[in-house]
Amino acid sequence: MALTRTIKGVKHYAYESKAEFRTAHPDTPLMKDWTKAEEGDWCLADDGKIVQILKKGSYGFKKNKQTPYTRTIIGMFSLRGNTSFIGSVKDDMYRFAKTSSHILSRSVYMTDSKKRFAKYIAHGMEPVKAYQKAFPKTNSLDHAERRSTLLLKNKTVRQAVDKEIENLMSEVGITKRYLLETTKDVIDKRDVKDNDKLRAIETLMKISGLLSTEKKVDSVALIQEFSGFSREKLQAFEQGMLPERQKELTDG
Repeated sequence: MALTRTIKGVKHYAYESKAEFRTAHPDTPLMKDWTKAEEGDWCLADDGKIVQILKKGSYGFKKNKQTPYTRTIIGMFSLRGNTSFIGSVKDDMYRFAKTSSHILSRSVYMTDSKKRFAKYIAHGMEPVKAYQKAFPKTNSLDHAERRSTLLLKNKTVRQAVDKEIENLMSEVGITKRYLLETTKDVIDKRDVKDNDKLRAIETLMKISGLLSTEKKVDSVALIQEFSGFSREKLQAFEQGMLPERQKELTDG
């Protein structure tokens, strides 16, 4: 029996077999290669269904890295790579993944891949590279960019990143107690210029999530600047290194 979906008042179909399709469209051309079908064409899916191409276009964050796609009532499919053109009528036909972006950004379940992603982020890896390493089967840069952004919006993932950062800081003796005690020592001093050291301690407190400010601090963005917590870098902060010199510290 034909599958149907109504879009803006118009009913669209997908047929389970060629015989069923021919009953409704006896003379309509049928393309065997769906990757070459244009909008309005009927084509054969990889699982034997007959579907109509509703839209062809391209997507991507950069103009020179656009990925072409085709859209049908059984979903969207990339025209780049070895994509399987199969499925049934989707609740959301405007996405590629089986899991919608809304569900991904709100999911509380941490898979092993998500845990690895959080750990890579905490160690200073760029989000896209962290996603590709945590999800090695990913072969699309655009997909990695979209999914890494969604994961970083996920509360559970962000908490895992913060926990990993806290563990890294604890390994070199930077605990919340240490930050509080050191800050108090600085405040208690009278004859020493403390501005630079205060700024360094404040940055560490923001990364740990200990310091609340009116503007929400992005600890992931901060950790990307540091590219990991080495003992040498933390000692530089203790000596009053300004945040503006972080790049020099990294390059050195």
